[in-house]
Amino acid sequence: MSNNLQTNWDVIVIGGGAAGFFAAIRCAESNPNLRVLILEKASQTLGKVLISGGGRCNVTHACFEPAKLITYYPRGGNELRGAFSRFQPADTVAWFEERGVRIKTEADGRMFPVTDDSKTIADT
Repeated sequence: MSNNLQTNWDVIVIGGGAAGFFAAIRCAESNPNLRVLILEKASQTLGKVLISGGGRCNVTHACFEPAKLITYYPRGGNELRGAFSRFQPADTVAWFEERGVRIKTEADGRMFPVTDDSKTIADT
């Protein structure tokens, strides 16, 4: 471990997966003065992102109605209703496109980066 590691953090995010990174990015964007640290126990961050969708990263689904979207989640759908109302697939697509990542929709509604490479998402 480096002795140069800062020890005072405003926000510490536990977990270097998609949700952890998104939370850390949202914190940093909402207040650029925050010192944000992500802690991950695995040897690699965003590991599941890199393998999801067969290595292409299934970013979201092209179902833009929260009430319909929860039907794709037979377990826990009702608990997701509030979250899907606050941040929908359209918001996910916009978030990536604002950062230069173009998203495509496949015939079955799954949405992937146009590069078909999960590294595109992880590098964003």
